Amino acid sequence: MIAEHDLLQTEGTTVLQTLAPYELIETWPAGIVLFREAEDPAGVYVLLSGEVDLVFASRAGVVKPLRIAGAGQILGLSCIVSGRTHDCSATTRTSAVTGFIPKATFLKLLDENPALWFSVLQMISSEINSCYDCMRALSASR
Repeated sequence: MIAEHDLLQTEGTTVLQTLAPYELIETWPAGIVLFREAEDPAGVYVLLSGEVDLVFASRAGVVKPLRIAGAGQILGLSCIVSGRTHDCSATTRTSAVTGFIPKATFLKLLDENPALWFSVLQMISSEINSCYDCMRALSASR
């Protein structure tokens, strides 16, 4: 598995450094919903500090934990790139600081920076591989 630190490198500049000038910095207390499952994404959240619970609703409507996001992760990334609604809800687990980048700005940055696109592709691929690992673990426990 590729380390997250490696994924955030883009030709000598980290993805986080590339995005920093475009971020609206916000501080959140624990328990704040950043976005909800099935909502249209307004942009991405760069988690600068703290933890965020990512959850989804099962087909029966039961809320299930997906994972806990930590500092350095970009939330809402796959739905911005795919053009889909949020596939989970994000709620601050602890107090957190985020850098919000509006959708249009983020997509323009991707368009202007192919190296950033490649890093985003690597991050999304890593998330997909983690999902496969979870499915394998679930199937082995039966």
